[in-house]
Amino acid sequence: MLALKEEGTDPEGNESKELRGKIAEMNTELLKQKAGMLEEYFSIHIDSNGNMSRLPVILDQYTPDMDRIPEFILCLGNDVDWEDEKICFQTIAAALGNFYAMHPPLLRNPSGDGLKFYRKEFEEELLLEAENAWAQREWSIQHVLFPSLRLFFKTPTSMATNGTFVQVASLEKLYRIFERC
Repeated sequence: MLALKEEGTDPEGNESKELRGKIAEMNTELLKQKAGMLEEYFSIHIDSNGNMSRLPVILDQYTPDMDRIPEFILCLGNDVDWEDEKICFQTIAAALGNFYAMHPPLLRNPSGDGLKFYRKEFEEELLLEAENAWAQREWSIQHVLFPSLRLFFKTPTSMATNGTFVQVASLEKLYRIFERC
């Protein structure tokens, strides 16, 4: 229901709560029917009441933004093609990837113009909450994401040749240059 409300399925505002409730019920029933497959292949546990109680651990020490759960559930219900196996797995993986992506916090960044925004419009408590959210994001990027990329990310050889990744410097060559200094 939350995701349906945020998505704004009816721009004129004529859509009733009943219709959103029916859509949410249909998605819940669909996910309950597909619970076995979601559990077996993706470690997404949905109980008999339609409650999601477990998600896969995609990256150690990283917890995705739980405020995005309604959007994730709506994506599983609406965007997944459950008929074609290959497309089904691809769209579920894409939904998981979008959910686990490091999105910017929902609160504005308190640095720069954002600080003026918080001082002008809101209390100090909200400013502290925004600072904490952005600091947590920066910490996660620095101490979880980048080390994990360095250890586990294996690029396809095509990415090395098509310009996706470009070598900026070579540590060995830098050592040779600075040895002379």
